[in-house]
Amino acid sequence: MAGVARVSMKVFPLLGAVVFAGLLPGAGTAQEPPQPGPVRESAEVALVEVPVRVTDRDGRPLTGLSQQDFTLLDDGRPQQVVGFDAIDLAEKVQPASGETLPPAARRRFLILFDFSFARPKSVVAARRAARELVLHGLGENDLAAVATYSVERGVRLLATFSSDRAQVAQAIETLGLEALPQVRDPLAFAFDTSTLRGGAGPNGSAERGSSRVGDLVDALQTMSSLHRARDDEYARGRVRHLVQSFRDLAQTLDAVEGRKDVIYLSEGFSGRYLVGERETSQERQWLIQGEQWKVDADKRFGSSSLRGELGEMGEIFRRSDTVIHAVDIAGIRTDGNAETEAVPLDPARIENSLYEITSGTGGEVFRNANDLGGQLSRLMSQTSVVYVLAFRPDRSGREGRFHKLQVRVAAPGARVSARAGYYERRGFRQLTPLERSLSAADVIANEVPVRDIRTRVLATPFATSETVAAVPVLLEIPGADFLEGEKGDRTGLEIYVYANDQDNRLADYFVQTIGIDLTKSRERLKAGGFKYYGELVLPPGTYRLRALVRNADTGRMGLSVSSLQVPAFSARQPYLLPPMFLEEKGEWLQLQGSSSGAAGTAGYPVLGLGNESFGPAALPEVPSGTASRVCLVAYHFGPVSGAEALKVGSQILAEDGRPVSEGTLSVLGKSTPEPDGKRMLLLSFEAPPGLAPGRYGLRIFLQDAATGQARQASAPFLVP
Repeated sequence: MAGVARVSMKVFPLLGAVVFAGLLPGAGTAQEPPQPGPVRESAEVALVEVPVRVTDRDGRPLTGLSQQDFTLLDDGRPQQVVGFDAIDLAEKVQPASGETLPPAARRRFLILFDFSFARPKSVVAARRAARELVLHGLGENDLAAVATYSVERGVRLLATFSSDRAQVAQAIETLGLEALPQVRDPLAFAFDTSTLRGGAGPNGSAERGSSRVGDLVDALQTMSSLHRARDDEYARGRVRHLVQSFRDLAQTLDAVEGRKDVIYLSEGFSGRYLVGERETSQERQWLIQGEQWKVDADKRFGSSSLRGELGEMGEIFRRSDTVIHAVDIAGIRTDGNAETEAVPLDPARIENSLYEITSGTGGEVFRNANDLGGQLSRLMSQTSVVYVLAFRPDRSGREGRFHKLQVRVAAPGARVSARAGYYERRGFRQLTPLERSLSAADVIANEVPVRDIRTRVLATPFATSETVAAVPVLLEIPGADFLEGEKGDRTGLEIYVYANDQDNRLADYFVQTIGIDLTKSRERLKAGGFKYYGELVLPPGTYRLRALVRNADTGRMGLSVSSLQVPAFSARQPYLLPPMFLEEKGEWLQLQGSSSGAAGTAGYPVLGLGNESFGPAALPEVPSGTASRVCLVAYHFGPVSGAEALKVGSQILAEDGRPVSEGTLSVLGKSTPEPDGKRMLLLSFEAPPGLAPGRYGLRIFLQDAATGQARQASAPFLVP
């Protein structure tokens, strides 16, 4: 499933060459009308994806529907469905082999804690239940985020939509505390850096979490003391603040693709602000005497303006494809006993306020929430089947214009849940900072193949004195791609790099924003681009490396996704790093980031015979019949005294891995073996004459003749 098709009309045009062939699908140009099938990306075409949930009268999801069962209308006009996916998230194997899960089909749960309309002990108990839900109740492909609401601060996002359960659970564990972790990640994937690089995760921190409960209660009690009000008008103002904050939240969540389910943990506010309350005997006497002006109409009948604001809020949530499900935490138990508070529970508050908040969005209220996982199991079941419809809309060219959508299903008793419509694409400069952050995080979390900026990445592990490895990361960012559409004299380069392990836990990351003065660098960037060096510190394992670059002014982006294997260097087994092509630094602007850990090496150690004009290349261009320099790094090949016994051979591979020919290698120099077992060789590689333009691989074999130890490694290159 390609991420070009977004309901918010964000179009990511494809720009020729692909950074990682085999990882990112290539662009296609269709000459014939497309036939309905799985929703996939097509070049330069704006698609709108509409995730649809269909249940029967009893709330059970309907399965087995086909594209012919759906009718889709845009502003009342029937649309041709050009893409169709049916996804059952309850299936263990998901999706079919060789495909990725459509981003629009993934479930996204935002767990929202209410600090202003809930008692502190209720919040603490809800925190425990929510943490359990995140760690054990969500599906493998679900994304979760955490936020808090208070009258003083509005809605605050603590952790963005992510599959990293450890970071989300850590955000839940520490919410409300004054001494929150120092978060340096602007996209909010990393909430607590103490869990990175093999640190203790939430599954091993029960004792620490228990010790924080007292601090959390104290913090929330302090906040609660600020919320007591004697005046009804002031109280209604607090409710209006809640409604406005939720409106802003709904508008912001439109930047996130697909259906969003907000799990709102609250006790609600007094329902009399909406529906009023019976008049007192004194007020009844005034009414009999015709002195109606003495009776507060809002107090008696409720606030009609407030009900109207709630209705408008619900419409904005429906338009952004977001549903609020309220969980009444008033009666939740903290330690096996029912809560005893001086403040009595108000059934009208629960029945009216939480219902009014959720019903306008299409959600519902859950009660008796001691077992939050059990209470939400029905919700998980109802949302397990998703149908994704895609169509090509007619655009008016008016930014932000809303189009009403209707989805009909030809099935008896079917109940359809789909977004109310979509907005035409707004320019990047019109987005709020939070919308920009959520948009970038959405691309990274779903690995949307955005290639406005064709970024190339080289990441290679090196041994350190510790058990972790230093992984210098080189990003090559073409200047022409970066500058396209840039009219000003100043802009910014945003870089986000994340490494997740096989359990989807964030292991390390680095982020960087760099101001660029184009009056001095525009021409140089046009001729080359940026070479940015950052660094990760990772324990042994297999990682998913995702790197996003973005022009901070125009919003043009590029995402690169690759796999990274970090060996256990401490085992002192022979290991050969992928060969690194060296090239003239040329017109590239060299940028150096700071190390993410004390074990760092700050850059790529390469053997260049003292020639500083050469540096590593992520994806070099090697013309047929010409020679290039290659640095080869090996660990633990025989005794230190056996350096001269190393033998080197090579093959040239086609893009599909098939050997094409033998490579021509010669040794230009070699380093003295180091105590950590590392040795480097500088090689000359000649691409054979007659190689057709395209992508190839250089496979190098290294053998220690004295011990018989042999390893092989490969790296890609392009023949222009």
